[in-house]
Amino acid sequence: MLKRIKRHQVRVGMYVTDIEDPLRDEATPVRSFMIKDEAAAAKVRASNIISLVIDIRRGVDIGAGAVQAPAKDASSTLSRDFSQSEIKQALQTIEETRPLLDALFSDVRLSGTATFEPADRAVGQIAKAMESNPAALIGITRLKTKDEYTFLHSIAVSALMVHFGRFLKFDEQTVRVLGVSGLLHDIGKMVMPDALLSKKSALTDEEMAEIRTHPVRGYELLSRQDDMPQIVLDVCLHHHERIDGKGYPFGLSDKQISPSARIAAICDVYDAMTSARSYKRAWTPAETLRMMQKSEGHFDRHLLTQFNASLRASFSPVPPNRRSNSARAVQ
Repeated sequence: MLKRIKRHQVRVGMYVTDIEDPLRDEATPVRSFMIKDEAAAAKVRASNIISLVIDIRRGVDIGAGAVQAPAKDASSTLSRDFSQSEIKQALQTIEETRPLLDALFSDVRLSGTATFEPADRAVGQIAKAMESNPAALIGITRLKTKDEYTFLHSIAVSALMVHFGRFLKFDEQTVRVLGVSGLLHDIGKMVMPDALLSKKSALTDEEMAEIRTHPVRGYELLSRQDDMPQIVLDVCLHHHERIDGKGYPFGLSDKQISPSARIAAICDVYDAMTSARSYKRAWTPAETLRMMQKSEGHFDRHLLTQFNASLRASFSPVPPNRRSNSARAVQ
């Protein structure tokens, strides 16, 4: 049986199968390991890890008195929070962007090129959907299968950046470019070896180091296009940097990191943590934001507070049975 715990709950004898670490890419497999001694447990507690998944059949449990939130069926939660019309509209937006992104990612794999125009068209559809019911679109993208993780994560980060940019009262052109930045932030993974990205066994240190080259590879790919906005290039290259200088690829800190890259870092981690997995429930937005606040040195604190406010303003869905018929209707 798999169970998610917070890092302070780690005990000697636990068998860890997965971790949620802001410095790790979600698509990267984790080496399963046993917490063999107190020194190893203390190292985890002092790390950047936000949560861990343990297998209590192969190691010890968290023990009596600790409360583990029950797993929930994410699909049922969507049906509870949104009307069928809202869910249908969100799915339609995703399906309309699919051919644009499929063509874009295919071009990257075949020729190593990515043009701005199809990405901008896809963001146009995402931005329009975020005007009517942003929570429904984000809710749908949280139901990520392994095969669709990259596709739906790209849409979700784009949508979150569009929403946050509007909340910060950026002009619409800047909002649109932020959306493209979110859509293309992980484009460097498209030119990495499939065997590395799909590897199910533990990654070696050398393989992990190669995974962490994806921001530079993405930047090099995008910078070949004369029409690629500087914001898109910056976000692609720097979305894994941290305020405390412990990020990658360059270890930039504080004012060395642009506002756009800071926004992308928040949206990227938020979507990863709130996404459902086959073996564990997604963190709720409230749980995720609390954990992000506790991740000292990772995020711009002021922007993270503003991001929280933007979610409170628009991402608290009213259950369908409490809406008027006119409010539920989607044209």
